[in-house]
Amino acid sequence: MPKTATSPKKYGETGTFARIVRAKSIMHGQPIIKGTRIPVSLIFDYLADGYSIKDILDQFPHLTPEDINEALRYGSNALQR
Repeated sequence: MPKTATSPKKYGETGTFARIVRAKSIMHGQPIIKGTRIPVSLIFDYLADGYSIKDILDQFPHLTPEDINEALRYGSNALQR
């Protein structure tokens, strides 16, 4: 595990996601990366299509690796509910 990694949340444990927001007025309430109109689901779609995190960052230069990591943690947390 990388030194900067945090411990995964346990099943049922909720966390706050500073980089992920939901607002009905933006993208119909889909969770998006803060300051963008990029839905969290789009990150998963790119990864499922074989893109690497580096590829996604090249495609969306205003995103950071932390944005991508938090989107992944958000998705994992949502699946554990």
